[in-house]
Amino acid sequence: MSEANGPSRRRPFFLAGVTVGIGFGAVLDVIIFHLTFQTHHLFSGFYDPYSYDGLRTNVMFDGVFLLAMVAVTALGLGMVWRVVNRTDEALSTLFLLGSIVVGMGLFNLVDGVVSHEVLDLHNVVHGTEAWNLPWIVVSVLMLALGFVLLKVAGDHRRGSN
Repeated sequence: MSEANGPSRRRPFFLAGVTVGIGFGAVLDVIIFHLTFQTHHLFSGFYDPYSYDGLRTNVMFDGVFLLAMVAVTALGLGMVWRVVNRTDEALSTLFLLGSIVVGMGLFNLVDGVVSHEVLDLHNVVHGTEAWNLPWIVVSVLMLALGFVLLKVAGDHRRGSN
C-alpha cells in the first residue's frame, strides 16, 4: 500500500476508536461510580440521592444514559468494523488502543468540566467538590496516555516501512 493511502485510513480508524472510547468510558463510569459505588448519579445535583424517590429517579436516568452510551460504543465498534473490512492494510492494534484511551479521556474531561463544574449536574462524590479537580487531572492524564500510545504506534509504523 502506498503512503498516500495511509492517512486516509488512519483518520476514520482514529475516529472509530475515539467513538468506542467515549462510549466505553461512559459505560465504565456508570457501572463503577453510578451503580456499584453510588458516589454520584447523572442528576444527583437535582434529585436528592439520599431519598428513596430521588435515588429511584437518579438510577432511572443513569440507566437511560447507560443505554445511550452502549449505543455509542456499538456505533464505534461498527465504525471500526467498517474501516477494517475496507482495507488490505494491516491496521495497528496499538493505534486503536491509543484512540480508545483518547476517547475515554475525552469523555471524562468533558464530564469533569461540563457536568461537574459548568452545569453542576453532580460531583464525583455526593456532597463534596473535593474530588472534582482530581477527576479532571486524571482525565487529562488519560488523554496524554492515549496520545503517547498514538505516537508510539505512529513511530512503530514509520520504523517498519
